[in-house]
Amino acid sequence: MKPLVFTLKNMPEAPVDLGPLIPDLLAGMKVTQINRLKLAHGKNTVSVSRLFSITGMDTTNIQIRRSCDKLLYIGKEMGHGTIEVSGDAGDFAGHDMRGGTIKIHGNAGSWAGSSMHGGLMEIHGNVEDYLGAGMPGHAHGMSNGHIYVAGNAGDRIGDRMRRGTIIIRGSAGNYCGSRMQAGTIIVLAKIGEYPGWNMKRGTIVLTGKPSHITATFISCGELKMQFLRLLFTQLSDLGKYYGSFKNYSPTAHRFAGDLANKGQGEILILLQPPGKGK
Repeated sequence: MKPLVFTLKNMPEAPVDLGPLIPDLLAGMKVTQINRLKLAHGKNTVSVSRLFSITGMDTTNIQIRRSCDKLLYIGKEMGHGTIEVSGDAGDFAGHDMRGGTIKIHGNAGSWAGSSMHGGLMEIHGNVEDYLGAGMPGHAHGMSNGHIYVAGNAGDRIGDRMRRGTIIIRGSAGNYCGSRMQAGTIIVLAKIGEYPGWNMKRGTIVLTGKPSHITATFISCGELKMQFLRLLFTQLSDLGKYYGSFKNYSPTAHRFAGDLANKGQGEILILLQPPGKGK
């Protein structure tokens, strides 16, 4: 069965909530029914047929083509299936996601993967602020799942993160892992200031020293960590985007904190570049 393909006809005049277009809600629906669905469009609503042309029938395998940053909440609350986006995605992609896979072949806005409960999200471009974070008023951010970013990320990545994994191949902004409760964040290029600010638990893995670490983190010295060896081995088995992890050394300079929050988290700064030691 061919994928269900939504091709954007024209740039919408206002932001559009694409939350209803997920495998869970479209299961069993015919194309004629999907065309009649109403989507929030700014202060008004618009029918799917006005925005998109539709081909295919497989509601478990959805594609969004010619996507743009005015398409919000792509994959919101999805529990299974696949959504593949060709182009940019707006804010809140994968918000409250419970399972399945979202692949974005472009950039993503803020709050991607916010309050995520499970599943896989791949962003093959850059992402803005609050990746995997908790929404205002929520006690925690993502509680499970896996997020991969091929490009750069903004500020407050993993804010109040409770569980799960975030991997950023490019750079990340300030306050990465702020108020982190558990989970793992890996940044493979530059990092901004104050990583781990007010974190309670969890692990932040960096390949370079931040320009500033708060004084409430204490140095534990250089360590060879079996945890890192196992982590890199597991990641290298996930697929083509992760194969380079087998070349990373488990030796790191460990900083513990944030002691201002009686935290038991850690920032691990890898001491050897890929391929220079095990």
